[in-house]
Parts: sequence; structure tokens; C-alpha cells
Amino acid sequence: MTKVPYRGMPPTVWAPEAPQLIRDARMVIVGYQADREALQEMLPPGLVPHENNTVQMNMYDIEADQSSGFGGFSLTYLTVEIDGHDSLAADGAMAIPGRYFAYYWNSSQRVISYARESSGIPAMLGTRTAELEGSKLTSTLSIDNSAAITVSASVTDTPVGNLGGHLNYYSHRQIPEPSGGYAALSQLIELPLPFTVKLFDASVDDITFTMPDGHPAAKLAPTTPLNVTSLLYGDVTFTYSMGRVIHDYLEDPDPGNL
Repeated sequence: MTKVPYRGMPPTVWAPEAPQLIRDARMVIVGYQADREALQEMLPPGLVPHENNTVQMNMYDIEADQSSGFGGFSLTYLTVEIDGHDSLAADGAMAIPGRYFAYYWNSSQRVISYARESSGIPAMLGTRTAELEGSKLTSTLSIDNSAAITVSASVTDTPVGNLGGHLNYYSHRQIPEPSGGYAALSQLIELPLPFTVKLFDASVDDITFTMPDGHPAAKLAPTTPLNVTSLLYGDVTFTYSMGRVIHDYLEDPDPGNL
């Protein structure tokens, strides 16, 4: 099969190539427990939720000079921690479960196109805003100009260390047949992301989901009472890495555990 260059849709608008670099993004990454059945519903065949039943939610925004080619944008995503796909950080001393992209919102059409087309990330339009009053941070995802997820946190500029390593992300990349009804392409993609982070002391006070009625992402709201399993608040440098296909669902639509 002959390979031809991908030039974007449309080719007259510049499309960034993988990998892309993000520098010093001030992130709020919250891990919280959610309903296990809802987590399994999000996953394609072959993936299983980690036993901790955790969603990892990331919220941040950057200026144009913090990216290698994306420009400025804001972002919120929800990932499901999965079993059997750990990565390592802290010189191999810390195992971090793999993360499957369930939902992803971005304010930039350029990044949305990149994420969907190159990586199969289910990117949609949404805006994250942050308000800081003293030590109280309110981080909000808005969809169609309405608040959908709000995180309330107590944050500081007190350093608590540095961390580096890899994170394994996964996505289900799909392209439909022109006639509809079936997939012309259906692949499980692995995206290994190297990162470094300068960490600051922080704690989560509350997470509120106010999704529009019937929005399926509401199923990934935290269980009650809120159980925060992890928190990363800090300045993160990382790559939107080149992905690799680890399973083709057209060849094997119902694999065992991958």
C-alpha cells in the first residue's frame, strides 16, 4: 500500500504534525472514584477499568507561546484508569495506571482537529475558565456557554517537589464508511506521553457536574460521598505524542483483555 502525506482538512489550513510540545501548563488533575459500570461502558472491547474505579480529570489553559504549534487554548478531559497498562514515573518507582480518553473538550478548533484526526481522541468544543480568589480556585468547564463541571480547590504556590515520567493514554480511533452504519477504520491507539511537573500543595474541596439533561458524560460524575484518589496541581511540560496502533478492531472486533 502506498503512503501519501496527510495535509489536513482542508489542506489550505495548516495542520500541526505530531508530536507537539506543551510547556509549563498550570494543571489541575483530579482523580476521583466513579461508578464501575459507567466506567466499563466507556471502554472499547479489550479494556477493563482499573480496580480503583478512578476517573482522571484534567483542566488547564495555556497561552500561544507555551505550545510548539497549537496556539493558545483551554482544555478539560475525562479519562478512565484502565487495568494492565501502567506507565512509570519517579525513576521507575511509581506505577501509574493507563488512561483511556472518554471525553475531551477544547476551546481551539485547531487542537480539536488534531486530536480527533491524528489520535482518535473524542474532542469536542468546550471552554475551561479559572477564577482564583486568595487561595480558592474555581475551575469550570463550560459547554454551549453553560457550566458543566466545576472543581473547587484550595491551592498554594508552596513547592512540594518535582516529578517526571511517562503516562500511557489510549483512544479508540474511528472513521465511518461513506455509506454510513459501519467503521472504515477502528483502531485502539496508545499514546505514551513523557512529562515533567513542578508540584505545588493543594487540596480539592468539591466537584460538581451540571451537565445538560441526558448528556452521557454525566455518568462519570463522582460517587457520593466524594472520594478524591489523587491530585496533581502544578506546572506540567509534556508532549502530544505520536501514537501507535495496538489493536485493529476490523481484524478482531471482540478481543480478550488487551
